[in-house]
Amino acid sequence: MLLEAAEGTHCSMEVLDDVVEHGPIDSQRLVQSKSALTDNPVADRATSLWKSLFNWLQLIRGGFVKAEDTIFELYVSRPVSGKIVSSFHAAETSAAASAALDEAKRELWGLPPDFQARKAIRSDLAQYVNSVLEAEKSEILPLIQRMQLTCGSGSPQADIETIIRTHPVPQSKIGKIADYICGWVKRRVDERLEKSLPAVISRDEFHTAYTACCRAENCDTILRSLGRHPTEPEKAERLPDDFVQQLDLIDVSFEDKLEAVSDFLRACWDRAHWAEVGDVDEYSFDELDASLKRTWKNHAQSVALEHRSLQDVERGQRLLLKCVQHATTVQGMTPPSHFVPGCFHRLADEMEVGWHPKYKQMLRNQLVDA
Repeated sequence: MLLEAAEGTHCSMEVLDDVVEHGPIDSQRLVQSKSALTDNPVADRATSLWKSLFNWLQLIRGGFVKAEDTIFELYVSRPVSGKIVSSFHAAETSAAASAALDEAKRELWGLPPDFQARKAIRSDLAQYVNSVLEAEKSEILPLIQRMQLTCGSGSPQADIETIIRTHPVPQSKIGKIADYICGWVKRRVDERLEKSLPAVISRDEFHTAYTACCRAENCDTILRSLGRHPTEPEKAERLPDDFVQQLDLIDVSFEDKLEAVSDFLRACWDRAHWAEVGDVDEYSFDELDASLKRTWKNHAQSVALEHRSLQDVERGQRLLLKCVQHATTVQGMTPPSHFVPGCFHRLADEMEVGWHPKYKQMLRNQLVDA
């Protein structure tokens, strides 16, 4: 409710009702929250349905709420339905509400004028049903007109995350944000109850805390890898790839080649995942690749000038080492240690960079010989 409430409203728990949204003027929304793990709490003969209507009727009679300024909502955590509750929910005019009430009487009391079935209603249900159906139409019809049934997906926690997902927050941080705001609400409620105060929370205060949490997550300085480590067969499958052949040209050990394959695969998975969930704009990877190619070019020139006396293989080894030790950020965030080396290997696989000074010629010759 706090996530969707309008500016200037307050939300309460166990004050007028299970949950209430108090509008900035006199409007409000009263919610009876029903658990529905097994039974249907809004079935035609469900005690919980008629007890809710009875309780709302008492609030109207006691002057605590004005029906014309109030929404009376039944919230059930999973999809449920009932003939009577559906007709009440659909009744938007006084005439429709009157027709729905008459139909409810026929369903539970039987046909007028005798209403013979009324005697057969079990006692625990009758005390609520009879009080509601006997009410003056001036009292009950406005309530029916303003009554709503809202059903969740079956998982209230998932429903909270669904709402957050519509907001401009990193998709990978939704669970963390949901945990934070649920904890924030719980703590504020507990603090007020400890002081014997009603559990009322300002939507604006909540929104400030929620916004600060989202901003903090948006400003996270570390990119976290969610990709798994590749299996041995997955790594072996990549050994014929061009970036591995490039490592062969400079006599890299088999263990280091397997590590390079792991870095390559994890970096590719991370790039796809971060772009998909919105952690990184996909165009930022183009900027990263351009930056890495400039870095490679500068290091290649530096190695060529500083190590003229070395053999080509040794110069290639030094160039590789300089590149995989290079540190950079992605959209201002620090990536995991495997990411930059994996991106260099990705560029090597596309022949955009290479380690041996004559890598293109040598790989081309190998292809011709094959």
